[in-house]
Amino acid sequence: MPDSPDQYEMAMQLKSRVQQVGARFLLTELEAGLALLDVADTSQHGTSNERRRALALEAYEVVTDRLARMGTGAVTLTDAEQETIQRLYRELAIRLGR
Repeated sequence: MPDSPDQYEMAMQLKSRVQQVGARFLLTELEAGLALLDVADTSQHGTSNERRRALALEAYEVVTDRLARMGTGAVTLTDAEQETIQRLYRELAIRLGR
């Protein structure tokens, strides 16, 4: 009978994966928000640009909410992830006039 993985080890691997996915989610939201603003800044389609800006604001608000929950231990960021996320978050906030 093959050895089964230790449940503690499996839990730690799962927790690590959750951390990675959580950090990637925040980065993706920020990058998407900034990309939407880039398109809106160069496009001549007013109605579409309003929608792009609204989606960028939604991305900002989602990240704001997730960052507020960071103290709950749901996701812990590495120093490098935190630095990158904070830099992009500030850039998005500035571009949205927040």
